[in-house]
Amino acid sequence: MKVTDYIISFLIDKHVTDIFGYPGGVICHLIDSATKCQNSIAVHTTYHEQGAAFAACGYAMSSSNIGVAFATSGPGATNLVTGVANAYFDSIPVLFFTGQVDTYTMKKDIPIRQRGFQETDIVKIMEPITKYSVCIDDLKAIRYELEKAYYLATSGNPGPVVIDLPADIQRANIDIDDLEGFSPSSVEEDRSLEASFDTIKEALEASERPCLLIGNGIKISGQEENIKILVETLRIPAVFSMPAFDILAYDHEFNYGFIGANGHRYGNFILGKSDLIITMGSRLDLKQVGNIRENFAPQAQIIRIDIDAGNLLYKVHQDEVDLKIDVKKLIPYLLQHIDMLPKCNTTWNNVCKVLKNELQGFDEKEYNHLITKIGDKIPDNYSITSDVGQSGVWIAQNLHLKKSQRVYMSAGHGAMGFSLPAAIGVYYGRKKPVVCFNGDGGLQMNVQELQFIKREKLPIKVIVINNEALGMIRGFQEANFDRNYSQTIEGKGYKAPDFKKIALAFDLTYTKIDNISELNGILLEDNSRMLIEVHVPVETELNPNFGRNGVIQDQRPYIERDKFNELMRL
Repeated sequence: MKVTDYIISFLIDKHVTDIFGYPGGVICHLIDSATKCQNSIAVHTTYHEQGAAFAACGYAMSSSNIGVAFATSGPGATNLVTGVANAYFDSIPVLFFTGQVDTYTMKKDIPIRQRGFQETDIVKIMEPITKYSVCIDDLKAIRYELEKAYYLATSGNPGPVVIDLPADIQRANIDIDDLEGFSPSSVEEDRSLEASFDTIKEALEASERPCLLIGNGIKISGQEENIKILVETLRIPAVFSMPAFDILAYDHEFNYGFIGANGHRYGNFILGKSDLIITMGSRLDLKQVGNIRENFAPQAQIIRIDIDAGNLLYKVHQDEVDLKIDVKKLIPYLLQHIDMLPKCNTTWNNVCKVLKNELQGFDEKEYNHLITKIGDKIPDNYSITSDVGQSGVWIAQNLHLKKSQRVYMSAGHGAMGFSLPAAIGVYYGRKKPVVCFNGDGGLQMNVQELQFIKREKLPIKVIVINNEALGMIRGFQEANFDRNYSQTIEGKGYKAPDFKKIALAFDLTYTKIDNISELNGILLEDNSRMLIEVHVPVETELNPNFGRNGVIQDQRPYIERDKFNELMRL
């Protein structure tokens, strides 16, 4: 069996249905092997390797399976780097295959920069942003390394792996039964389920104002439905990290929004007033807790539940309780013994409701309402992707998500240009229509993938929220550089393109919206391909946001002090 035939059969055995990449001379064997199995696995050519990487991320995030992307050597491989980093920081399991020059033309230990054409030591480049990165230069190692890479990508805290394939290895023949396989070594021990349960039970019994802080780890582990049952049974207020804000529907009784620098004020207030915060699968980074970590929720005992021991080393409170355990095991165990856990008291739930009623809509402008109204038109079973910048935060702040809607974003890496190619991967992961939100800056990062949508006739609606500026940076310049908008607005080094002409070039139906009244004729519930330009003022803002060194609930623009103190006394 040829090596690349074996690799494709391995992926098929793992139920991978779609892979993404860009052709090149030293990856053609992999492409050829995949096309011979096109009834079982489909190869999708994007128009840039970064697009392929983001599409593989979208596929993995939406399908509960591993994503796969490929590229040729040299510039093809290096063009994957941003997508690999995105998968690493957001714990997305993706197998990246890169072509490499023949083993006999590799420079190896020769002290020269390059020996083979388009030769690049991609393994060393990728090592800091992967769980595992390896060049298979020994034919006998192919089975072991492939099985190891898959295991590492999908186990523990998931993430990307890179397998670099020299061309002569790809085209060689092997007998798999004669090759050594991979067996995992001893796994680091988790905290026991019984001990973790007892810790949580005792803390809830002692608490008057408990809160669940739910992170992206719940989505990664496929525990969305179980966490919903847990929240409803315990009647406990729930807040979310930004990438997890879609776990509960907007109108769910115990959904108190996403938290952090640009999060919902009422969610941050709830954390600031809680006496117990149980976090599940959230890293609690600076964007969530603020620059002075010890000022986060000073009244609360914090119980942190995470599968990654490294995350638990980065403490918020020195006396926090850390439970290294897989929520995929813990949450079902909690549900099995749910009758032993106390329910949240009515008084605290009423306080949370008052906070939400008082603070909901505090920062909204007309463009916030416009995004909400667009979201209301998106059918319940659709997927949504969002980009990075003002547009991405507005999506999390303003969409009133329905029960079955899911949103996919670049969270930790914060990569502009993610939304469009990710929408392609999400479509193949769920086989349902996608609404793809972008800013005018972010869309241009991977605008070439509109040709993919045209070519494959995908049911993807592309929405561009256009403020004619790189809005997030413009806002930073307004606050910190005396309104010197260099390189961020028209006439100062930046200019948005004519999106109508872009839509025509890629055979997309074009519509422009300037105000809410123009939404009436917009239909999002069909399978047509559209580019919808939503025009908003250049002077848009990203509020609320953290004040310098402030506590999490005291966001700018600051609430009038008497009102702030009144809410804190509740």
